[in-house]
Amino acid sequence: MKVITKSNCPLCGSAMKFDWETKEIPHFGEAMIIAGICEGCNFRLTDTILLGQHDPSRYTFTIECPEDLNARVIRSTSGTFRVPELGIDVEPGPASEAYISNIEGVLQKIRGVVSFATKSAKDAGAMENVQRGEHVLDCIDRAIEGQRPLTIVLEDPMGNSAIVSEKVVTKKLTKEECEELETGMVILECNA
Repeated sequence: MKVITKSNCPLCGSAMKFDWETKEIPHFGEAMIIAGICEGCNFRLTDTILLGQHDPSRYTFTIECPEDLNARVIRSTSGTFRVPELGIDVEPGPASEAYISNIEGVLQKIRGVVSFATKSAKDAGAMENVQRGEHVLDCIDRAIEGQRPLTIVLEDPMGNSAIVSEKVVTKKLTKEECEELETGMVILECNA
């Protein structure tokens, strides 16, 4: 079912048309896809809101060989990545986006953030942080080259994320574990 609404553009105030449509997305379930375009300045706004919720889960995957980099990763807006050996946690925030990638893609995303932070630390003269950043970058590069094992943990209190591989270890999260995780979104609870 498709619904069309109108509002005002946040940039220029002109009329803006929004298309709202529900679709079934593999591994994510039912989602509301929103697309809007301003008739005045052509500003575009798109968003995808997952409508379902599954069992809260933790996926643990160890990279041991180059083939492991191809394992499929589905990360919803509420998914948290951890790389325990490197002390890295990537938690969702208000602008968190869902995506489908593979383990190598996840490592490249993390690498990009660490590289930026390392450069910023260098510009600020924080040499201890630069050394730590360079160490993390080296570990990520070696894992991508198949020369170093790394563990990737994906936790999702909404259950809409997954690592798809025969090697993955899956565990249902407890209520207490879920309460410690960021969701990246506003959660409304009805206690009727």
